[in-house]
Amino acid sequence: MRAAVYDPAAPQGARLVERAAPKPAKRCCRGVVLCEVRSCGANPVDAKYVIGDKFPESWLPWASRRVAGSTPGFDFSGVVIQAPAGSGFAAGDEVFGFAEDPASLRPWRSLHGSFCEVVNAPLDQVAHKPSKLSWQEAAATPLVCITALQALEQHGVSAGQRVLVIGASGGVGHVAVQIAKCLGADVVGVCSGKNSDFVQKCGASVVVDYRQDGYIEKIAENGPYDVVLDAVSSADARDKAASYIERVKPYVKTDGDRHNYVVFGGATRHWALAGLKRFTGLNCFGRGFELFWIKMPGSSKRLSRLAAWADEGNLRPTVAQTFAFDEAGVRGAFEALRSRRTAGKVVLDVSSSPISSE
Repeated sequence: MRAAVYDPAAPQGARLVERAAPKPAKRCCRGVVLCEVRSCGANPVDAKYVIGDKFPESWLPWASRRVAGSTPGFDFSGVVIQAPAGSGFAAGDEVFGFAEDPASLRPWRSLHGSFCEVVNAPLDQVAHKPSKLSWQEAAATPLVCITALQALEQHGVSAGQRVLVIGASGGVGHVAVQIAKCLGADVVGVCSGKNSDFVQKCGASVVVDYRQDGYIEKIAENGPYDVVLDAVSSADARDKAASYIERVKPYVKTDGDRHNYVVFGGATRHWALAGLKRFTGLNCFGRGFELFWIKMPGSSKRLSRLAAWADEGNLRPTVAQTFAFDEAGVRGAFEALRSRRTAGKVVLDVSSSPISSE
């Protein structure tokens, strides 16, 4: 079969190889389901070599060498080839989910991601595909939607609350608006003016154009906020200039939730605290702030919940760009993600070419 692999010497850090297709196996004491991949979602974490977003930018070359030989990607949609008895899946079922868990990366173990033609996906990271989403839309769903849903659930977002989404037209942002709406919240979105209509269609009751003078005042006028999901702020120098955290936190409620300003990127020390919370449940962030780190194992029930919302017409990820599953396509997807100019998601279309017999 064809599979993409990280290669620090290749353009955009990736190339395609031919390798033997996986076979049904047990992994980490969790059953797996063997699937033919129809489409796979590409995310910024993939373009940053899985771990590169958790270290200073100057460490990206090291990150590319660290994951060399690993197959990128987590999100996929596809068809079951073989599944364990009693798993709830059978050959021919249409599914979507995560092909891998980034926490399984070890010095002695490469990642077996979704940028390939056949995957062995953990059963607790897969669900039946929403019938009303295309293969591409389903593949665009898992990482961004589970990230948003887990973050909103952890902060108890419910009907009548007000949620601010910064970066509301991006991959995480545009689905966070929809999911917060599904949970009954009133949503204010922040994006550029050219994407205002798009964010409003996603469900935001108010859209703030960050390129307009006085936009912080407009954010303030529509507060206070029970929870802020900031999908922009990170350790990247381009994001630091906006200073959202310092400028928006005064308009976030301080009673109750102690960590209700949530970001999805940050300095290495913040990733270390996020890892501590992810693996132990201990939240050591200072009051009013935290960096959220998705947990993929055990996500199948949440994936099913997302599928139900999608089939009800309440959730639909927007696919901004679709690339062919070839070397140029994988590199094009990474280039698009690194440009940070996409409103929605980037996906690879694997179904447009036949599966290799290897």
